Amino acid sequence: MLKRDQGVVLPTSVRVPGFQVELEGTVFRLEATGTWTVHEAAGLDAALTRLQVPIPPTADFTGEVDVSGIAELDTAGAWLLQRTAERWRASGLATSFSGATRSFRILIEEVEHRGRLPRPDVAEPGAASRFLADLTSTMSGVGRDARQMTAFLGAITDTFGRLIMEPSRFRPLSFLHHVEHAGLRAVAIISLICLLIGAVVMQQAAVQLRPFGADIFAVNMLGILALREVGVLLTAIMVAGRSASAFTAEIGSMKMREEIDAMRTLGIDPMETLVAPRVLALIVVLPLLAFIGDMMCLIGGGLMAMAYLGLDAATYMDVLHSVVDIRHFMAGMVKAPFAALIIGLVGCLEGLKVEGSADSLGFHVTSAVVKAIFLVIVFDALFAMFLSAIGI
Repeated sequence: MLKRDQGVVLPTSVRVPGFQVELEGTVFRLEATGTWTVHEAAGLDAALTRLQVPIPPTADFTGEVDVSGIAELDTAGAWLLQRTAERWRASGLATSFSGATRSFRILIEEVEHRGRLPRPDVAEPGAASRFLADLTSTMSGVGRDARQMTAFLGAITDTFGRLIMEPSRFRPLSFLHHVEHAGLRAVAIISLICLLIGAVVMQQAAVQLRPFGADIFAVNMLGILALREVGVLLTAIMVAGRSASAFTAEIGSMKMREEIDAMRTLGIDPMETLVAPRVLALIVVLPLLAFIGDMMCLIGGGLMAMAYLGLDAATYMDVLHSVVDIRHFMAGMVKAPFAALIIGLVGCLEGLKVEGSADSLGFHVTSAVVKAIFLVIVFDALFAMFLSAIGI
């Protein structure tokens, strides 16, 4: 900011900016007064926009912008003055400045010079370029996340090793707390979802197979599908939505309040205190929840079999027993601990990546849920193909 009597200083007082116009002979003059800075630019811009030249644009008249009454001027104010002068010139009124100090004149001339420079052409990227840029960004993000997950897996493995060697470092109360929150409190919603999905699968299978006289085979399909895929996958997705977001929110809130830094200062390892109990609790409870989900899928399918196929409970159980064996059950249950590990790692890692803002917390909570569900589904698909390939 330029001050008329002192050069470049910070403003120490507030002056009311403004201007007045007058016609003196053949000179149409704008007399600027007060402070013309960025703080007053909005009001000045509105007033100058409404200003009209009340004289015909002929060579007999000239325009003049008198800045002798301006106390403080910065780039915004100089631009407004220069823009007004350019508008008058464009209407045919030859306009000049008067009353400017040396510093004011240099600033106004510099603004005029910069305003006349050609603007560089910014080439808009094409659709192919944007797609390639997005693809590159996504792939680099996937690679970065993979490296971080691998490093975090190594860190939690090291932590588990220390806890095995020194059991006194383990925190059983924290572990039991997360078993209750991630496991016991999820039983109701997982049971309801699996019950409904089992009923829907049975109903749709019966409807589609009935025209072929094979509706009884709907029980076979439900039994195998529920035990191998649906039960554990639905359970893992529900736990990912509940627990991954909760872990990220809890650890992220502590990160925002600098509690984790305080723990490190006190010699408390956050991996042992915050991460290990959560991950271990998920590894313990997710197989149990998956078992409950399997049973509820079969119960829901049984209720629908009674309604659509006219089977009684004993006949339904006999059909299931003839089709389902232990390998189908184990093919689903063996996925549960690995899915739990993925969910725990993603939730805790995203929480530790939170920075000091609520916006960052919301972003990482959303990211944790999306990544956990995506990775669980990808893992389930790969594991299912692997088990089928080896004949299980």
